[in-house]
Amino acid sequence: MTAVRGSEARQRQIQYRSERILESALELFCEKGIQETSVEEIAGKAGVGSATIYRYYLTKAELAIQSGVAYWEKIAGTYLNVADRKGYTDLTGKKQLECIMDGLKQIFEHEQAFLKYLQEFDVFVRKYGLTVERLKEYEDCIMSLKPRVIDALDKGKKDGTLSFEWSSEEVCYSLAHSVFGLMKKLSWNGSLLALNEQNGLALQVEIAVDLLVRGLTYKN
Repeated sequence: MTAVRGSEARQRQIQYRSERILESALELFCEKGIQETSVEEIAGKAGVGSATIYRYYLTKAELAIQSGVAYWEKIAGTYLNVADRKGYTDLTGKKQLECIMDGLKQIFEHEQAFLKYLQEFDVFVRKYGLTVERLKEYEDCIMSLKPRVIDALDKGKKDGTLSFEWSSEEVCYSLAHSVFGLMKKLSWNGSLLALNEQNGLALQVEIAVDLLVRGLTYKN
């Protein structure tokens, strides 16, 4: 019994230390950028030695991937669990799509650090040529939204509230790339532009999302 308790305590300690490392890495990655953050800095913030980090994560790239996974799961759980909302299943396809887009707009309004991290991560991936295999878990997190969007698009096409000539999967990818691309850009450097300051960054996202959804309701 004592051995079992000791094992459980050790597992809790490992879990806590791993979470602390990820949290510290994320804070520094968002503050300084992935490339500019050293493992030694992460270790210092987490209160562990650099060797401890390498026991949990073989490389800084692996640490960046796992921190991205944890961040995506947190954001998705907070803003994108629309299917769990009361009455969601009874909405038209268009209304369901609007609910999902509203979640994305909330991410832009409240999670600027997350969007900056996504931009940083994209640059990091390209620079170091991380393979698709290494990024699979990260990509799976991103794609967790895909079934909800496709279901809303399929339902909208069936109930007549949406109209488009492409497949739902093609439209899903286009929507995701358009919205996230804009949000990442504005989070990263939008405030540097006078026009953006005048128009309002959140308003730009709202207009873009509204135009995209309207485009899917147009009927010839």
